[in-house]
Amino acid sequence: MKYSYAFVIMPGGMGTLDELFEAVTLIQTRMIENFPVVIFDKEYHKELIQHIELMTKSESISHEDMKLIFTTDSAEEVVNHIKVHAIDKFDLVKKK
Repeated sequence: MKYSYAFVIMPGGMGTLDELFEAVTLIQTRMIENFPVVIFDKEYHKELIQHIELMTKSESISHEDMKLIFTTDSAEEVVNHIKVHAIDKFDLVKKK
């Protein structure tokens, strides 16, 4: 994550979850800013998303925390989200 401008969660295991929650925690604690986190494949991550929503309802996490994670099934939406929240924001350009 050290040299990343975004983080996309794909179907994976415990290491993937560790990276997800580390990224969100770093954003919450303002150790990193303007860092888009995307969960790709809503069906695969359905129960994870439901659990995060449950934590919000039980006030274990704030409603603002839910806004830190963008979920989608569309690769095009992933690219667009990263473009808006990282590439355009940091004026990143492809080297020629």
